Order: sequence, then structure tokens, then C-alpha cells
Amino acid sequence: MYNSSKAIIFGGFFVILIFFFGTIRFLPNISLRRNDSVPTYLVSYKNRIWWISQKGEFLHIASSTDILKKAIVSGIEVKELSVSKDSLEIITMLKDVLNSPYVAEVKLNQKCAILLKGVILYLSDWKDLINHLSRLKDLIVVMQPKTEYFLTSAGLVYKIRGGGGEEE
Repeated sequence: MYNSSKAIIFGGFFVILIFFFGTIRFLPNISLRRNDSVPTYLVSYKNRIWWISQKGEFLHIASSTDILKKAIVSGIEVKELSVSKDSLEIITMLKDVLNSPYVAEVKLNQKCAILLKGVILYLSDWKDLINHLSRLKDLIVVMQPKTEYFLTSAGLVYKIRGGGGEEE
């Protein structure tokens, strides 16, 4: 015989379980480790933006307001919930670049920086970007949106492709 009270209890429990697991992924501040480390850099890992410490440890998921404060680093190597030593050295070296208001993202694996207006700036060495960081303010004004450029060690910028609407 059908017991309706057990079915209602089971259905209610099932709905509560789905609601709990559905809302837990939208919590803005999920901590991985309990420590006193200060969030220093923003990195992209597994389709989320994370705060990491100076030691490269993942701390917690960044909120939407945090993402507007600093540039995001993507293309990192991760080992045991920490950024690899090589990636962390590059991130530390790029500290001033990541705080620049003209840089939106730095892709370590492609050795490029995405600037405002969707401009992609490729590099042969990260030191080229550090040395010519002060020129970005002037360059961003003349660069066309959604265009790819290459920055040389001498500070020259060459247009690679993109922009659309170019006259020949």
C-alpha cells in the first residue's frame, strides 16, 4: 500500500538537499585553507578567479568587486593547491604590471597581456613589459580595439593583426 506521508517527507528532504547543494556554489567566499595569509594576486584556475598569497597558496574565491581591482593571471601551473614555483616567480616579477590600470589579464602560458579595449600585447620576454610599463598610458590611446600587437625589447610596438575597418 502507498504511504503518502513517507513520500512527502522523502520529497521534501530531496528538495532541501538540491537547494543546499545548488546554493553552496554561489557562496562568494569559499576558503580552501584556514590561515592568516594576505590575499595578494588574482589567478584564474578551473573557471574561477582565486586570491592567492605571496607564497602561491590558494586562499579563497574572489568576489566580483575584487576582479575590478587588479589584473588576473591565467595560464598558471598548479601543484597541490599552490601555484608552481616557476609561475609564482613570474607573477611576483609582474607585481607592478598587475597593479596597472591598463592591464586586464596576463596569460603566462601565451606570454601576452590583455589590455583595455581588448588589445592583446605579445612579448618575447616579461622584462620587456616591465621596462616599458610607463609607455602603456600613451600606447593604449593609439592602439585599436581588439587588435594584436607585439612589444619588442627596444619598446617598439608592431601591429600583428585585427582591428577591422582598416583602409588599404
